[in-house]
Amino acid sequence: MKFAVQLYSLREYIEKNGLENALKIISEAGFEGVEFAGFYGMSAAEISALLKKYDLAPVSAHIGNEAFEKELPTIKALGIKAVCVPWIGFNHGADAQAEYEKTRKTLALARENGIVLGYHNHAHEFENGSDYVKGIADAVAGLKLELDVFWLAVAGINALKYMEREKDRLLFLHVKELGADGAEGVNPIVGEGKANCGAVMEKGKALGVPWAILEAEKIGMAEADYLRESCKFMKKYQ
Repeated sequence: MKFAVQLYSLREYIEKNGLENALKIISEAGFEGVEFAGFYGMSAAEISALLKKYDLAPVSAHIGNEAFEKELPTIKALGIKAVCVPWIGFNHGADAQAEYEKTRKTLALARENGIVLGYHNHAHEFENGSDYVKGIADAVAGLKLELDVFWLAVAGINALKYMEREKDRLLFLHVKELGADGAEGVNPIVGEGKANCGAVMEKGKALGVPWAILEAEKIGMAEADYLRESCKFMKKYQ
């Protein structure tokens, strides 16, 4: 298993310090790749040069159905081979059947271009006893899943059981730690919270998941320290 960082985690750091400095501290912490959440107004050539400089792989990107076709040239130029739909408003007003159809069209376009498509969960898919993660995966044949264990924990879902059930569709793991203050609080260093991240990564390793991707909503310490300490824990499951 390899380890990457979802760049959304460093959105405030990037705004202040630029993408290059973010990639530098990610690489120095010991990570091997990144997952994009936007391209920062930069060209694919500029980003590729930075990735090469810091020896980081462009693992994947979070891109919604509506933006996929527009962003496809950049995705291909960067050599990104997996894209995850980061949000659909299930249980929050979205028409499920219409969203399934949009995702089928995105998947077809992705396949034409040699790209794997996944869906990234939050907690809202599980409200009121529903499971729209399984729902969209069942409805869109060939769709993979990027399971976010933080949001599974927030939703009260046993991540290990869910991973086992969906092992044939499991693309990547999103590793994000849950703290004492819940979903709105600071994310602890991985391994120091309540999301059972160690067992999750052990399970992911056993299932052959290629990448565990660190994400944080809120970092309560220096970003470089957070990355370094989290990576140190994660690499126990390499």
